[in-house]
Amino acid sequence: MRSRFLILFFFLGWVSPGFADEAVIQNGPPISIFIARTAEQFQAPHVFTYHMLEYEEMHGKWIAPDIGAFDDGHGNYHEFFAGLGAQFYTGKNLALTEEPYFAQDTGAAGHRARYLWLWTQADLQFARKLTGTVVVYPSLPLDHGAHVDYVVDRAKAEYAFWKHVALGGGYAGDKSPGSDWSNKPFVESKVTTREGIFEFWAQKTDGGGQLQMRYMLIRPKHR
Repeated sequence: MRSRFLILFFFLGWVSPGFADEAVIQNGPPISIFIARTAEQFQAPHVFTYHMLEYEEMHGKWIAPDIGAFDDGHGNYHEFFAGLGAQFYTGKNLALTEEPYFAQDTGAAGHRARYLWLWTQADLQFARKLTGTVVVYPSLPLDHGAHVDYVVDRAKAEYAFWKHVALGGGYAGDKSPGSDWSNKPFVESKVTTREGIFEFWAQKTDGGGQLQMRYMLIRPKHR
């Protein structure tokens, strides 16, 4: 699987240039955003560690609908989520987005728990070729099967060394009750094409490491 990821990465470097970037500044017509992510652990037996699919629409500054699904790659934990939010501040070098999500866990490891995520995203422009993204959220319990979690989805910086290729790195992590912070630093490469944005993360995890592939496609919404 890792070899297929690497072949795809080098192929995308030659695909025609980008339509969009991770920081979506939306002041025009409505747009549709499709997100897909997966990861495979480096160490044997090289199993998938998660899959995630998400679809959202932006109407001006408003984000609605926003729905998605996640599983842990083992079949015993699934999560379905839906959110509604807004990009409430857009400046020259900063865009801020807030979005509450309602999440429902299922599966043997899910305990039918319900959560409220208070999602905050900051997109930063440090310089013409240097950008950053920070995404953090607490996961608040809505029933007795849930508990409080704190999540840093990503805090990263990227530098566009080439016109459509950026390299960077950052930090991800989370904390659950009764445990220390789980630290997951990573390095990444990002390729922007007409067919979407492709990110490849080499990431440290508690069990060793994993290779993530993150994909985002942004298109005008057809009425």
